[in-house]
Amino acid sequence: MATNGPFLCHDTETAAASRLAEKAERARTVLADAGWLFDDFVNAEMRRVLTSDPDDMTTRELAYNRARVATELKAMLAAQVEDHEASVRQRDRRDQRKEHGHGR
Repeated sequence: MATNGPFLCHDTETAAASRLAEKAERARTVLADAGWLFDDFVNAEMRRVLTSDPDDMTTRELAYNRARVATELKAMLAAQVEDHEASVRQRDRRDQRKEHGHGR
């Protein structure tokens, strides 16, 4: 039973890495296809903040919050892609070090 442990752990790690790669690819696709939409939405909401009646704090606050959330969402998607790319680079460097260490 103990001999199955490492294989199960490796399978779990492989499945988790696969899920993360899939999520990063979806995030990359959203940013490539609709990244401009986030920017346009934020610009429209900030325009609403600037052009609204200064006494209408509810409208201003809602528009500002929607713009903030859209900005954070776009940043979160970009961070997901960057984190995945960084982990792939790190894994590649680690694999190269292993190959060079075993080749001696």
